[in-house]
Amino acid sequence: MAIMAYLPSHRLQIYRGFKALDTQDHYGIVRFYERNENGINTLYFEEYFDCTLCYTEALFQTAEFGKHIVMCDYLLQVILNEDVEAWGGDALYRRVLLRKAQSLFHNREYQRSEHILRELIKINPFDKVARRFLQSCLLSQKPGWLTHTRASMLVMVFLAALTVAAEMFVIRPFYTDYYQTALWVHNSLLGLGLFIMLFGEGLHWFRCLNMTHSFCNKMVLRKTNRT
Repeated sequence: MAIMAYLPSHRLQIYRGFKALDTQDHYGIVRFYERNENGINTLYFEEYFDCTLCYTEALFQTAEFGKHIVMCDYLLQVILNEDVEAWGGDALYRRVLLRKAQSLFHNREYQRSEHILRELIKINPFDKVARRFLQSCLLSQKPGWLTHTRASMLVMVFLAALTVAAEMFVIRPFYTDYYQTALWVHNSLLGLGLFIMLFGEGLHWFRCLNMTHSFCNKMVLRKTNRT
């Protein structure tokens, strides 16, 4: 149906139907918006923006992250070009930007998410949610050396398994004098593998935590000096 075919009473009916939806019924909001998108496009700007804002949030809540990212880009453009002070203005812009970063994170687009989160922290260094997600993004980006530590741990476990096999089928039946030595080797290999894994993961976690804190503290000092 063409846009011009929607009469004022029909537009009112669409908006009334949308507002009658339970705000927690995210799947219902998504279905209603997509089923009535042509009619929603004919609403007055305030009504249209209200519906689109709710729909975008519902996409996030229903894990439609690809669609959500597209809608966030559109909303950010609208917020920049239109007067949306009734919805919070700058605060709304930051909220939509944060939601976009979260969707990128869930889509495993960690570098894009990290970039947005750093920009948000530059704007507001005290944003705890942005800080937490920045650290999560850094943790999710596994460096090459961490892959090597995990591979080393698997090698240690494999060697320990070979030692156990040797204990059972060779040393116990034929070389009992070496049983305690084999047991020591087996336990040492397992301990070394566990140490390598914990050391690698711990170092990665510490470096990400330190990078996050350093960046946020730097932005706090910059903001403080400006004021």
